[in-house]
Amino acid sequence: MKKNVYLIQPTYMNASVVHLPYAIGALASYAWKFQDICDSYDLKGIFFLRDKLSDIVEKLDNPFLIGFSNYIWNFEYNKKLAEEVKKAYPECIIVFGGPQISEDSGLFEECPFIDFLMYYEGEVPFRDLLRAYDGKLQLNEVSNIAYRLPDGSINTTEFKASEISDFPSPYESGFFDRIIEENPDIDFIPLIETNRGCPNKCAYCSWGKIKTRVRMFPLERVFADIEWVSKHNKEFLGFADANFGLFPRDEKIVDKIIECYHETGYPKKFQVSYSKETGDRVFNITKKLNEHGMDKGVTLSFQSMSKIVQENIGRSNMDVEYYKALLQKYSEAKIPTYTDLILGLPGETLESFKGGIDELLEHGQHTSLFVHLCEWLPLAEMGKKEYMEKHGIGFSKVPLNQPHRSSSDENDVQEFSRIITSTSTMDENEWKAMVMFSTCALCFHHLGLLQLIALYVHYEKGVKYSDFYSDLLSHLLTEENVGEAFIRVKKQTDDVIEKNESVVVFDDMFGDIAWPFEEYAFLKTVSKKDAFYENVEKFLEKYIEDEKLRKDLVRYQNFVVKDVNVSEKYFEGEYDWKNYFQSILVDDIHHELEKRNVRYSVKDERVTHSWPEYAEKVLWFGRRGGKNIYTSEITEEKI
Repeated sequence: MKKNVYLIQPTYMNASVVHLPYAIGALASYAWKFQDICDSYDLKGIFFLRDKLSDIVEKLDNPFLIGFSNYIWNFEYNKKLAEEVKKAYPECIIVFGGPQISEDSGLFEECPFIDFLMYYEGEVPFRDLLRAYDGKLQLNEVSNIAYRLPDGSINTTEFKASEISDFPSPYESGFFDRIIEENPDIDFIPLIETNRGCPNKCAYCSWGKIKTRVRMFPLERVFADIEWVSKHNKEFLGFADANFGLFPRDEKIVDKIIECYHETGYPKKFQVSYSKETGDRVFNITKKLNEHGMDKGVTLSFQSMSKIVQENIGRSNMDVEYYKALLQKYSEAKIPTYTDLILGLPGETLESFKGGIDELLEHGQHTSLFVHLCEWLPLAEMGKKEYMEKHGIGFSKVPLNQPHRSSSDENDVQEFSRIITSTSTMDENEWKAMVMFSTCALCFHHLGLLQLIALYVHYEKGVKYSDFYSDLLSHLLTEENVGEAFIRVKKQTDDVIEKNESVVVFDDMFGDIAWPFEEYAFLKTVSKKDAFYENVEKFLEKYIEDEKLRKDLVRYQNFVVKDVNVSEKYFEGEYDWKNYFQSILVDDIHHELEKRNVRYSVKDERVTHSWPEYAEKVLWFGRRGGKNIYTSEITEEKI
């Protein structure tokens, strides 16, 4: 009689959208490729939603082994579920794997109901573990696992990286067909791998600790996966690669995506982490995708502009002059770019953090900047005790930091993130100051609410961007009406340290969505836009003495920000703001502002009719492409 095996990779559902459970699909497709596994084991069930724990336990049928795929968004849920399973089925073998699991065996003490930890890659170890329980291997012959010995001690086996050329795809194997057929009301998002591994050794990332070469899946498998996505009419396609564009064949892969799009109309959107060595290949890839409306832009990542930080995290940045040239190249091709920074890395100070944002803005990154809070991950180099002690790392355990998820059911298990809030160069007060400054700079500059005003003040008055936004932040924290969002974010930031408060915000006005601080501040400010700009006009008196010019500039800044329920907008003024700012933002040239009567108009074919719709379509979906403000849509009319 076959032994029953279950696989579990629970995730949140946003509306009716769910990611396909790729990790357990990869495990199952490889293990059940072998006849001896098929003869001895039945993959009895798979679970990928955060269903009620008792409902899942009730659905189990004499489980022999259950494998749990763990990451920060399901780790606590999995622990609770595994504990309930063990109570109901004491002989069931519980295996915990995934990016949340390291070779450190401390989890055995916290969770005595776990029988095996499986760390790093799991396909071969999972197959071999099943073989061990079928009498074909000894447990100590299974790589990448930790388990208890009869005397209570822990045995950790050798880590081995697998050759992946013969790993079957969960799409090709039919694993996902079963899920889709059984869940017709769910809109699934597919994720595929073209390669596995990363040449970078960043201390904050789980990839950095796995010192393996980058291994490529056969091109035939990759093409077949893309065809599956296209034939199943999946609008969105994501790649799990750490550095797409690193290899010459990646251009062929993009050509295949575009070919499938022309044949079926799918996929319509594509997202991936591009190679950090961004060059001509990545430019060619993004240019092709952009021409077909399939790409949201290209990442030009830095993580930190500080040389000390880069040394501490084992990373080097691209030359800033090369970065500036890339920005101009992408701008001329009308391809959006965005840059990532990480807040809280060891070696960063408040001064270096502000200076880094200044440097990026001065080099022309006005399109899109993301500042991510640094999370402590157990599988990363930063998760090691020695590293933490060396750099004085401390973290706050807060509710899950997963922007754009739906709120949890009150009966759901709370998940947690561990946000680094102190290092040897940054105390908790400095961390809070960095969060508030980045919230202000991102909300008003990269989300566009005051970008044009900041540019004018910088170019015409010589004011540093960081000084302008620091001054603005201080002002808003004293204004209860127009500064309401920042007052709330400040309290919540304080409470991260004092009460382990969340680092995302829910507001019913904008739907059941978790917003990062800067996006919440943007939405709340836009909802009171006219009052906000009236207040800003007075704030600007210290920077712009000419009242007529100041009022004209503020009205134009208001004009370019998208509104709810507005399909046409007009602006009449005394200065040629459109060409002035276009020369800076597009041509990277500072021309003198021309004083002449102008009339601008905008016609918007993608009107939103409610704040939740605006929040989702304009801000969330449009952020990376800068779609929350009007740029090329502005036309000048004859007077």
